Amino acid sequence: MNINFPFEDSPNTACITCCHVLNGNKPILYVSHDEDGCWQFLCGGQHIENDARIVSLADILDIDAAMIDLAQLDYGEYAEAEDETSDWIVKRKSK
Repeated sequence: MNINFPFEDSPNTACITCCHVLNGNKPILYVSHDEDGCWQFLCGGQHIENDARIVSLADILDIDAAMIDLAQLDYGEYAEAEDETSDWIVKRKSK
């Protein structure tokens, strides 16, 4: 583990985002740390498969450094915010 990197996963860990976030058109408003360890950083809108993009965790922090606040999400948890100024609401996914 890199002591300077806030996530337990390595900086080059692949994660999912959407084209809206990657292109800078929309902020990250939904973050998920799935049971299988996969991270998702999405705009919170509706998506189709072609909207998905694969980036690294380090890329996500370059896009939005505030994601450091969610680095400790446990497996099976997700966080949502209404907008960029709202507090994150963390929940556990139901099985």
